[in-house]
Amino acid sequence: MTFWKKFLLGIAGLFIAFLLMNFIVMPWYVRHDTLVKVPGVVGLSFDEAKKQLDEAGLEGLQGDIRYDPAKPIGTVVDQNPPADQTVKDGRRIYLIISGGEQLYDVPNLVGRTLREAKFMLNQRNLDAQEVEYKPSAQYPTGIVLGQIENAGSKVKKGTRIGVIVSTGMDAGDIKVPDLTGKNIEEAKKLLAVNKLTIGKINYQPSANVPLNSVIDQYPKANTMAKENQKIDVFVNRENKKKIVIEGEEDGIKESEQEVKPDDGEFKDDSRKDDKKKDDVKSKPTDKDKKGDVKTKPTDKKDEKKTTPQPKNEKDKDKKDGTKKNNEGTNF
Repeated sequence: MTFWKKFLLGIAGLFIAFLLMNFIVMPWYVRHDTLVKVPGVVGLSFDEAKKQLDEAGLEGLQGDIRYDPAKPIGTVVDQNPPADQTVKDGRRIYLIISGGEQLYDVPNLVGRTLREAKFMLNQRNLDAQEVEYKPSAQYPTGIVLGQIENAGSKVKKGTRIGVIVSTGMDAGDIKVPDLTGKNIEEAKKLLAVNKLTIGKINYQPSANVPLNSVIDQYPKANTMAKENQKIDVFVNRENKKKIVIEGEEDGIKESEQEVKPDDGEFKDDSRKDDKKKDDVKSKPTDKDKKGDVKTKPTDKKDEKKTTPQPKNEKDKDKKDGTKKNNEGTNF
């Protein structure tokens, strides 16, 4: 009997514990039997909406941000679950917050062409406004050299960003003359007549213009310049000249020699030196003059002493005849 009593008491205890957990403990833990009506918080600020949800036994959490120019920043524009829906007590309610009017970052436009600046602004729902044109020695014509709104600042959609556009170098009222083909001295004189000055002289070879002549210039010819403005020029510095050498065994030969300009006209000193050498070789020296004196013919008196000859052929024949007669008389 004792065993069965203990067994029955154990079963009764388990049943009672089940009832307590099912009807008392679990409902208290999860509030299964408590339903809450979600209050409407759209249009309130986030702090006010969260406070109302806490009072209703719900938890308010910030969700996404939606840009709405009609709603101030931080205002609840939507909620999930929506208002008037019945949910369990302690349910999380996600609130969509207004970001106000969307702002866009202003890009850095300095150094860009006006066309590139407009394209960059259009990508950010912004527009370009040409507020001013200024001359600039640093930026060519059509390049943005400044902007009204600083790069990185935030502006509203459709804001017109003011830009300052370069017109290039400050144009004057003097027309730049054409210096092409003129030598450097002529170019300087021509610039001086037009109240301009020579600028940087750059040297480079060219076969299109004579030696020491202007190949190109900047600013270009027929553009406008200010008084005393410097004009940079490019000058032909070197050229190749053919030198013909005659008298070689293989015939006439040609060689190329690089000619570099001096400050004035070109001078070929090497050929002058060769000419001087040839002149020196062709002149007779003092030794040669002495040799000519030694080789002169001797006097007539010396010739008579060394080579005695009969005066004529008749005397010779007379001598031969007398010699023969004398020999005949001897016999």
